[in-house]
Amino acid sequence: MRMLSDIVRQREDGHNRGVTYLFFIGAFDLIGMRCQGKAGLAAAAAVLAIILIGVRPACADTTGRGADPSPVQAGKTGAADGGPSAEAGSAFPGGPLMERPKPATYWATVKPGTYVVRTIWDNTPLSGVRVEWRRHLRDKVPALTAITKGMGTAIFHPESGAYYLTAEWRSDGDYARPLKPGDRFAWFGGSPWLISAENSEEITMLLQEVPSLPAESAAPKAGSGVYGVVMYDGAPVADAGVFAYAKTGTWLRADDYQAMVRTNEKGEFALHLPPNRYYLLARLRTDKGVYIGPMHKGDLLGYDPRNPVVVETERYAASAIPMFKLRMEKTRGASSALPPATIKGRIVDSDGHPVHGVYAALYLNPKMVGMPVFISGFTGADGRFDLSVPVQGGYFLCSRSVYGRPLAGSWFGPWKGSADHSIHVRFGEVRSDIEIVVDRLSEDAPPFEEP
Repeated sequence: MRMLSDIVRQREDGHNRGVTYLFFIGAFDLIGMRCQGKAGLAAAAAVLAIILIGVRPACADTTGRGADPSPVQAGKTGAADGGPSAEAGSAFPGGPLMERPKPATYWATVKPGTYVVRTIWDNTPLSGVRVEWRRHLRDKVPALTAITKGMGTAIFHPESGAYYLTAEWRSDGDYARPLKPGDRFAWFGGSPWLISAENSEEITMLLQEVPSLPAESAAPKAGSGVYGVVMYDGAPVADAGVFAYAKTGTWLRADDYQAMVRTNEKGEFALHLPPNRYYLLARLRTDKGVYIGPMHKGDLLGYDPRNPVVVETERYAASAIPMFKLRMEKTRGASSALPPATIKGRIVDSDGHPVHGVYAALYLNPKMVGMPVFISGFTGADGRFDLSVPVQGGYFLCSRSVYGRPLAGSWFGPWKGSADHSIHVRFGEVRSDIEIVVDRLSEDAPPFEEP
């Protein structure tokens, strides 16, 4: 295998060489998802043989457009012009990622700022998928867009920042029409994905089939809102929590949803809502919980592929939400070129005693309201925390004991190591001298107002 990789690398130079090597390692990973033992090795060797005799992989494209010479939508192409989960340190699920850790040589020759998106359907790479990156969920024109080719890959060079990622596939290739049953869709469960142009990472998006909408006869007879069904692997999901968000400034994760309801035994739901545009999400944790807070491996998450759903006066809009299971097979640090920073320390009360059952949180806004971008796990009896930060930069650090809006009686305290509670970390840096003092809140914090 090493010899084949060496031969392949000799066919390329510079950045092209590095991305090509990345492609081959990914090919072995993907084939390993389908085959094991001798069968898997034979399949991998066959793929490499085909490529070696002249089939150029799509991900070896150096234009930054993800091997798509004609972006399908206005806005920037894959080349950017110019320039909390169950695991400790990640506030949200990073989405389904490759299982095998990559060797150092995987990233050694890859140009910084290279982000690889792989699209998978039924455990098989799928090409012809349109992948879009948006700065804000409401943006009609994406910041980046490309069509996957070859082994279902597209290469992007985004600017630093947070992005929402979606992927769509249509059998007729017509992306001008609305989604319909039989099309395929993916929502990245880690959205918004905070990234750095100095790093390189990969992400795998597992597509699902767009389900049919329920019959109009199933809609409530009076009022307005949304009715629909929630499914996983083609079967209805009972007890899933369906959330309707009219605001998007809290990343569809805070406790400011307009309404929430659980599905019945047939996976059906009805939300009574005033006219507006809503983003619908479905959640079901393994402990049957549905409310706010980080999700864990094995939990189910769903996003309506037709979002935003428009509710009109005296009418109910139809919805069908497919769910996917969170794999969380590895941390972001294991799928990126640069190691994460680490913030370690203790959380204590005003008397200096360690506090149990609180967590450290990093925010991008100085008021430390809304949703944090990264959090630690809950502290034990010693009050110690360990927070992994996969993206270097400046943050605002505090500690809390509850998710969502801080409530009276809960623990809260900003880090006082700087006047404005800010902390700056770099890739690979370890800060182990952090102490955060918390107190009980005397009243509920005000609701977060969307900018």
